[in-house]
Amino acid sequence: MQTGTQLCAPDGFDVLRKDVVYHLLRSDPARQRVLLLEFKCKCLRHRPKAQNDTCPSYSSSTEQPEVSALNSTGSPESFRPVLHYLSRYRFEQGLEDGMIVTRELQEELPPWFNGLTIDELRTYSQPRQGRKKSHEERIDQILLHLWPLVQNLDQVLAAESPDAVINAHARACKPVQHETRLRTAFYAYLAFGFSRWALHYAVHCIGRWSRMGHERKLGRPSHIYGAHHGHGTNDPEIVERILEGYRRFAGPGQHLSRIYRRTLVSVFGCVMQTDPFGRKSFIHPAGRPFPSLGQFAYRVAQTFPLEIRQTYKYGHARVRNRLTHSLGRFAESVGNLMERTEQDAYCCDQVAIGNRPGSHLPALWVVRIRCIASGMIVGIGFSVGAELASAYRMALFCAAVDKVKFASLFGIELRPEDWPSIGISPHVINDRGPGSTVMADSADAAFMPVIKEAAPSYSGQSKASVETLHPKPVKQEGKPRYKETRLTIPQLAAQEILRAVADNHSTDVTDRLNNDALNDGVFPTPVSLWNYLNRRGRNHAVTMRFEEAVRAYLTPIELTVRDDAAYFKDARYDSDALQCSGALQKAHDLGRYTLPGYMLDVCVRHLWLQLKPDMAEVDAMLSIRDGQEQLYISVLELEQLEQIRRDGKIELMTHRLAAQCEYEEVFRALTGQAFEQGILKPGRTRRSKASSVQERQEIIGHLRAKWGRR
Repeated sequence: MQTGTQLCAPDGFDVLRKDVVYHLLRSDPARQRVLLLEFKCKCLRHRPKAQNDTCPSYSSSTEQPEVSALNSTGSPESFRPVLHYLSRYRFEQGLEDGMIVTRELQEELPPWFNGLTIDELRTYSQPRQGRKKSHEERIDQILLHLWPLVQNLDQVLAAESPDAVINAHARACKPVQHETRLRTAFYAYLAFGFSRWALHYAVHCIGRWSRMGHERKLGRPSHIYGAHHGHGTNDPEIVERILEGYRRFAGPGQHLSRIYRRTLVSVFGCVMQTDPFGRKSFIHPAGRPFPSLGQFAYRVAQTFPLEIRQTYKYGHARVRNRLTHSLGRFAESVGNLMERTEQDAYCCDQVAIGNRPGSHLPALWVVRIRCIASGMIVGIGFSVGAELASAYRMALFCAAVDKVKFASLFGIELRPEDWPSIGISPHVINDRGPGSTVMADSADAAFMPVIKEAAPSYSGQSKASVETLHPKPVKQEGKPRYKETRLTIPQLAAQEILRAVADNHSTDVTDRLNNDALNDGVFPTPVSLWNYLNRRGRNHAVTMRFEEAVRAYLTPIELTVRDDAAYFKDARYDSDALQCSGALQKAHDLGRYTLPGYMLDVCVRHLWLQLKPDMAEVDAMLSIRDGQEQLYISVLELEQLEQIRRDGKIELMTHRLAAQCEYEEVFRALTGQAFEQGILKPGRTRRSKASSVQERQEIIGHLRAKWGRR
């Protein structure tokens, strides 16, 4: 229970009456009293209700029917603040005994707003063209006089008569303020949580009287046909028929004029008529009233807001993307680097040639992560064939590690100043695709994003910062065409990495530079703005070790360890760390075995082998000395090469048998003897016997050249 809490006494209690709302102002320990406030309605008794008075007012008391809420004018001047004093002991006793209870419904605004909420009042406080003084200026003027009382609130409420102190202050103001009005404003401001809305003018009843039932046509008169030409639309039946026609004929692509004319014909029963001058118009055969186009549009707009009408006509996506005004810049919601990032994927428009004749490799998908504060691309990932969760993990891996190391995995040499960002963001925004699945998150729970926000589907504006930086190919008309490239998948990935680095050094981020940054001469590029904010410690990035990033984001695989190297599919991997780890000696002693590892899907030039408790980076090896550039291939190309190697082995089996048979026949034709005609006999050969030795000595001279060495 705090200042302003609304209380009531269901059966009355001491000076408190039933069915009256009281606001708790202060429990004063010095004077041992409790101050309670009541807003008493000052409406005249038995005031007759106006014929068109359809805006009921609120009254804090229902004990006197003659001052009921229906007779309130909706103005602060219709209420008078009355203080009630209750001893502190009796008040607390009443609370304990349940004689004084807290109201279940705590009103947000004073009683002259008739139960209106702050959200509803906001719709009335919108700026209006031609207004001489805004409501904000009026409220500021009232607060200017109230502020000394607010600053000395304890002294005011501790006075023997707070009303006397407020009245004296009202007389001392320049210009002099009306005492009752100032007291009403002060107590309303205090009782409703020091809210500016409590001092707002009660504008919700202005012009709210009902026009229904008036036979006379209202509205602006026609200067062409006369003031009384046409029919009024103040009959509820006509209004309902207008809305019936709109509901029936409104739809995608339907203009209001088409809906109007179909409504006149089908719902109102009008027909067309041509005058002697050839001008056509609508008439009703029985002379019954029907609306004009302006009246039709007015009644439709009263029931269906503009956004709903536009959604009916254009669809939700177009209304959101084109017809809705800007709601502000995304960069306005952040102040530090990596405070919030957006990630999204796009498809590379170049088609890579496959290893098999006449084949094309699947498309390369590129995922980018962009820092909203600086506009820098902080991570990039890839997948082949489709937008996969592994591409989002790779982009997070890129964001988490040093970019010099990441670029080296693709054979690219970068300097630290080329791409200075390191770390991941605790707040990630992506669409409802593979990036929003659990598979796109870190495998380590310690590095899961604190906030993961999913934008609506088919809603690029929800992550406009990253969408606007995607490469946009020119859409060409005519017969289908495509871009074919001889680059491999890793080379295409390297191209996109360098494109991201170029964008970081060339994108215009002038709209992200504050006054201090402009005065300090910050160059309007993402890299310069990143360095500027990072030097000032404005960075929310979460950093991790390289090995932790590998385990958290890269794709897990299994490698087979043999005594000469580690193998992934048919590719051989080795490194000094693997040689010194003892893993190869274990394979030599116990036989081949498998170990877990990790890979970059689009470039398997390097793999990471899990050796407890460490991790070893292993490099792809060639069978013979050759160019190292051919080792930069994707796992898809590696699988293709593996299949080519297997197909070659299958073909070799038949080829080998045929080749052996062919050359055996050549030998038979040459010698007249069979290629394999040896006879297996038991015992040892007779090469050491004397007869064999003598024969060898006789023929050795014929086997050697004349002057050959003996």
